[in-house]
Order: sequence, then structure tokens, then C-alpha cells
Amino acid sequence: MNDNDFASFLEDALGHADTFFTTILPRLTKPSPEQMTCLCQVLQSGGVVARQLVAKLFTDHLGEGGANFLKQNLTVDQPKLFVEVAAILGALKYELAIDSLAKGLSPSVSELVLPTVKAISMLPPSRKVDEILVRFYLEFPDESKLSPSIRFLLNQQKSLVHEMLEKYRTLGPDRRMWVLKFLAETNNSEALKLFAEELQAEPLERGLYCIRGLGQIASEAAVEILKKHASHSEWFIRKRIVEAFGATGKASTIEPLLARLHDESMQVRGAAVESLSKVGNLNPDLLIKKLETADKTIRMNLVRAMGQLKNEKFVQSLIGILKERETLFFSIDAIGDLGFAQAEFSLRRLLKDEIWFNRLNALEALAKLPIQGLDQIALEASQDENDMVRNAAARILAGIKNSRSH
Repeated sequence: MNDNDFASFLEDALGHADTFFTTILPRLTKPSPEQMTCLCQVLQSGGVVARQLVAKLFTDHLGEGGANFLKQNLTVDQPKLFVEVAAILGALKYELAIDSLAKGLSPSVSELVLPTVKAISMLPPSRKVDEILVRFYLEFPDESKLSPSIRFLLNQQKSLVHEMLEKYRTLGPDRRMWVLKFLAETNNSEALKLFAEELQAEPLERGLYCIRGLGQIASEAAVEILKKHASHSEWFIRKRIVEAFGATGKASTIEPLLARLHDESMQVRGAAVESLSKVGNLNPDLLIKKLETADKTIRMNLVRAMGQLKNEKFVQSLIGILKERETLFFSIDAIGDLGFAQAEFSLRRLLKDEIWFNRLNALEALAKLPIQGLDQIALEASQDENDMVRNAAARILAGIKNSRSH
């Protein structure tokens, strides 16, 4: 089969994606350079599906011979082909291509930078891989490439963290910020000491990345560092710390989070509720005890968090505070979110409440519970004097009818 015949054969095979491999592989038992060239032409100018099929042909079937041919044809002068080939060589972890790939890390070919970083990051760990990636991250002039590169660099984080920490003190302020941004995504405890130092020295700037990094490290040592700054004068620092507490998944953060439910900032209080909804089940008894003694503000926010935790231990506590008019809006909503049938009787009593909004909330909360007879409850509510309650009842009935029909 000559070159033109193979090119025509390949084009026809690509037109039948479901049989492509069974058709083409018998012709490529010993692929010639000319056949490889035809495949590269598809990578350079073919459609999306055709490029995907040929890429899979290289990654799954053509082995070292195919990888070596691609390496020899890897040139920044053909950017479309470079992007496709870099992805294949990276997937194959073809170490011999590293020097050719590194040519894509030039500011003059900016569209190749991220595909190159991705490909090199997929290669087996080595000193050379580290050197190339660290040099890129610490020296590349176009900072717009740094942030999207982080997700690729994380593939090599085990060694890159050590390299960047070693070079950190020699860097200018801007690059230090970028290093902290990378370290904050690694969960690597080697950065703990640096995070602590920078959070203490520059809480309003570099410290913001340190807060996130400490939350990701999620050790008790990290929690203790965060606690020291939990009462910072700036609300956005407190908010970041509260979010980091939630990210740690540690029971030791519950106490400081409970304290922030009374924060002067609404944003901080909201973040504390969200974080408690992540860690509160690590010590539900502590939340119940706090609910018994807390003031209105804390009770209101604590109820919101408890509703999201789906813990049956909270049912009786939340039923108990349904009697409190000042927090009724939040407690009805929370007990519905909690989702346990034990709350049915208490919520049904509220369907007779004098305030229509409470009746509406109680009806919608009941609809979230796994109870029998919801259709009858909604049918009775469809006669309510308030149109909002009647509309909610109609929606519930329509939902029940629809679910039964399926």
C-alpha cells in the first residue's frame, strides 16, 4: 500500500469511529515513517474525533516506536501538532522527550506553555523534571500562565514543594506570593512552618494563602496556628480562618467556630455556619450543649448549622426550640432539612399557626420528611386562607402525583 493509498484508507477508517481500531491496527503491525507521517497530519489538521482516535492509537497501541517518531517531529514551529503530541508523550510518560518538550516553555510561544507544563508534569519524577518545572514557575515572565499551571504542577508536588521551600527566601515579594499560592494547594506539612511565619508577618497579603494552606494541611498543629488568628481585627481574615477550620475536618475546630457564631460580621457568621455543617458531627453533643445555653444570635446560627448536619441526635433539641417564636423561622427550616420523621407532629401543629409564613414553612418542612400521608396534609393545606400556602400545597400534591406516575 503506497502513501496515497494509506492516507485514503486512514481517512475512510476515521469515518467509522466504532470500528476504527479493528480496521487500522492490522495495517500498522510495522508502521512505516510514511504511515506515521499520515497519522501526524491528522493530529495537526484533523477534526476533534479524528484527533482523539489517532491520539489513542499512539497511547494504547504504537508504543515506543510511535513515541520516538512523535518526539522527532515535536517542533514549536507547528503549534497545533505540538499541543497534540505533547499530550500523547505526557500520557506515555516518555522521558526521552523532555528536552524537546521544554522548548514549549518560551514566552515567544505562549499558547504552548500550559500544554507543555501539563506534559512534563506527567513524566516520571526526576531531578530534571523538577528543575524545568521549578524554573518555569519561579522565572516565567507572564504571570497569567502561573495560576492555571498549578493544577498540573500538583502531579509533581512531592518534590516540587521541597525545591520551592528551599528557594523561597531568595525570591522577590511577587514570586513569594505565587509560591505560597502553590503550596496552599498541596496539603504538604513541610510548608507548615513557613505558613505560620508568613501569616504572622503579613496576614493581609501573603497570609491569605497561608490560611488556606493550613486548612488543607488539616493537622492539629495547623489548627493551633489558625486559632491564634481567629479573632483578627479584619473580618475577611476571620472569614478565611473560619473557612479553613471547616476544611480541616477536625473536632478541635468546633469550639472556635461556635465562638464565631456571634461575630460582628454577618459574612463571618455565615461562614461559621457553613464550616460547622462540615465538622459538627464530630462532636454533636457539644453543639446540643451550646444550644441550651446560647443567646439568640448564636442559637439562630447554630440551628441553621444543625439542620445541615442530618444528625438524628439533634431532632429533640430542634423540636424543643420550635416553641420559641423569635427563632421559629430558622428552626422550622432546620428541622425540615434535618429530615427525620419524629418532627412530624410538632410541625403539623404549626399548620394552624396564626402567621401564614409559619404555616407555609411548616408545610414545606413536612414535605422534606419521610412520612406517610403527606398528600392528605397537603390537601388540607390547599384550603388555607393564604394563597402562598395554597400554592405550596398545590406544588406538593403535583409532585406526589408525578412521582407516583413514574
